[in-house]
Parts: sequence; structure tokens; C-alpha cells
Amino acid sequence: MQIQIQSFLNQWIFFQLSAKLKFAIKVSLSLTLAYMLPMAMGWNQPNTAAITVMLIASAGGVSDGVIKGIIRVVGTVIGATLGLMLIALFPQERMIYLLSLSFLISLLTYFYHAYQGDSTVFMLSAMTIMMMFVNGAEDAFLYGIDKTYMTLFGILIYTIVGTLLWPVQAAKETINDAPKGRVFVWFEPEYIKATIQLFFVYWASVAFWIYFNPPAGFLVVTLATVLGLLTTFSPLKPGLLIILVTIGFIFATMMYVFVLPSLVYGWELALFLFTYTFIAFYIINQQLTIFFLLGLFTLGIANDMNYNFAIFLTTLLSFYMFLIILMFFYNFPFSARPEHLFTLMKERFIKHSSALIRLENLHDNLSIFQKLQHYYHVQHLKTSVMKMKLWGSKIDTKYFNLNSQENIMALSQECEKYLNKERNIINCYNAMEEINWDNLKVKKF
Repeated sequence: MQIQIQSFLNQWIFFQLSAKLKFAIKVSLSLTLAYMLPMAMGWNQPNTAAITVMLIASAGGVSDGVIKGIIRVVGTVIGATLGLMLIALFPQERMIYLLSLSFLISLLTYFYHAYQGDSTVFMLSAMTIMMMFVNGAEDAFLYGIDKTYMTLFGILIYTIVGTLLWPVQAAKETINDAPKGRVFVWFEPEYIKATIQLFFVYWASVAFWIYFNPPAGFLVVTLATVLGLLTTFSPLKPGLLIILVTIGFIFATMMYVFVLPSLVYGWELALFLFTYTFIAFYIINQQLTIFFLLGLFTLGIANDMNYNFAIFLTTLLSFYMFLIILMFFYNFPFSARPEHLFTLMKERFIKHSSALIRLENLHDNLSIFQKLQHYYHVQHLKTSVMKMKLWGSKIDTKYFNLNSQENIMALSQECEKYLNKERNIINCYNAMEEINWDNLKVKKF
């Protein structure tokens, strides 16, 4: 009996100290405060602050501090300034404005992927630039100031809660898949492809907005672009996203019909928001949480709730519109299938390792240009191995013959050992022979 009690206590202590539990509580509290405080003060657009908290939590890590908060504030202010400048320069030239906006968003997208620190600063800048135009050029300044203020408020709330409640010191690791210790990774092919892919997402959503005039207006373009920034060239599968979004919307519909109408007091709404967010961030993977939590923002939570199921369904339709655009461009114009990218990383590994062997055979007789070549191949070899591990773990080998997850991961491990000078490169090439590469080219559904 005593052993069972001790075991129960140990499990309870682990539950209490779970990093995932703490993170879910911190994000849930942040999002609840981001909603409730503006509503208590009578401020406009409290959902903007809540969306900001959701995006930061979904894209960032569990460690946050004052410096990160300040950097995010600076990024948001820069984005707001650029957004208002574009509207001031092209108030009547819509296509010139949209073209200029697309180049700015593309630049921020590339920085988002290439930067190996807290990339949320570039995501927030892109989001703020686009939000300036959600209501068009008319009253853009006042609307933009409100949006910027509420975005900054969301950052402030998230920073304060993250700093005061179970503060976590930032680990020395990267958000993306590049080697440790590098601030930017320039000229990486996948980052360039991701930027081009988001460029297509942006213009497809713009065309949809212009020709079909969806109920949400330019917000469809903003959401498609911002979520595309988080999902392009990521291991997230379109089918899984659609399922998760659908489950999130079904859950939101149940809340809209059976729970929200019965809430009377502020503390009841706060408990509802906290529980809704906690379920998302504790049960679901952090990268996928945002697609479940989208349902929360279809509820139209405000001080004066007007329940209209037709409007609610129209809002759901608007969300599905930009999600369909994201799904369409998941593998266009570049494939993001794990088996394709894993094969590509293998070919890149062979290319860079072969070049390094040729240069190292020259010993100390390297020219300055050859030393630069050596540095280039070493850095990209590191990146290729890191990505090989990432994409290899995402391949579903049940669709292929003569391939196993063990063989695929063994290749990544052998290449990493060669990279760390623990093994000879021949081990890596031997591991390559254990994989049927022709089978990885086509799925066997």
C-alpha cells in the first residue's frame, strides 16, 4: 500500500512539474488575459491581442523573457510603420500597393526561415503590415493604430506571464533546422523555395479576394499568408491539418450552441477561455495547436454577444477558404513530401561531402577561394544532415516496399557521425545502399 501511495505521489509530482503542463497554463492564462482585460476596459479588437498570443505560442518556444518581448515590440512597430507608409504612398493604386506588399512579405518570409533565433519577430512584422489594410485605405491610420496597440498588448501580456510564471531560460538551440551557433543561414535552397511558395499563396489569396469578394474580405489574404508562413516546407501534412481544423470547428460549434449562451458572469467567460486554450496546448502538438484553436476565433467573443448561427457559419466558411488555398500550395510549385526532401538531402550530402574530400586532399595548400569553398561545403553539409534527420523521421514507410524507418534513420545517424569525425564516410555510403531509393519516389497507396 505504501509503495502504491509513493508511486502515485511520484506521478503527481511529475504531472505538477511537467514542462508541457506549465507551458499550457502560461499560454492559457496569457490568452485569457489578452481577451478579458481589453473587454473590461472597453477597448476595441480584443481578438487581435488573443491571436497575437496564439501565434507567438505556436511558433515560438517555452522560454520567453523581457528581451524577446522588446524585440517583438520593435518588429511590430516596424511592421505597422511600413504598412501605413505603403497605404500613404499608394492610397488609390491598389495593384501597386499589393505588389509592393508582396515583396515586403517575401523578404520577411526569407528572414523568418533564415534566422536561427526567435523568428516570431519577422512573423509579427509581416502580420502587422497586412493588418493595416484589412479595412482598406479608408480610416487606415486609426484602424492601424488600434490593431498595432492590441498586438503590442498581446506581446506584453505574453511576455509578463512568461517572465513571472515559471520562467524558463532560453536554451542555446535553433528554432529552425540549421546547426547551432549560426544567426542566419543564407542561400539555403529550402528557405528560398519556402519564400517563393508563400509568394504564390499570397497572390492566389489576393486573386480570390478580388474576384470572389469573400465575407472576411482582405482578412482571408492576411490569414492565408501568416499561416502559410508557419506551414510552408514544414512536416505538417495537409490531410492532418484538414482533419484537425474540422475537429476544431466542430468543437467550436458545440461551444457556440451549448456553452456560450449560458455564460453570464465575467469569471465564467474567463474560465471558458482558459479551458478552451488549455485543451489545445496541452493535448495537441504545439505546431498543430493553432489549427485547432482557430475555432475559438470564429465565436465572435465580445462584451455584447449577438448569437446568429448564419453569421457563425459564414465565418467558418471564410476560414475554410484560406485553408483550401494553403492546402493547394502545399506541394506547388515545390514538393514538400518528406520522401522527396529526404532523397534531395541525400543527393546534397553526396555533393558536399565529395567536394570536401577533394579539398581536404590538398591538405594545407588551399587558396583563399578554396578555403571559402571549404567553409561553404561544411556549413551546407551540416544543414543537409540536420534536415535529413528531420524529414527521414516523417516518412511513412508503410507505403513503400523494402524500406524501413530503421534503415532511413540509420543513414542519418551514420552521416552525422561522419560529420562529427566519429566514423569514416564509407559507413554513410553503406547505409545508403540499405534503402531502395526508387521506391521513395512514388507512394504505394
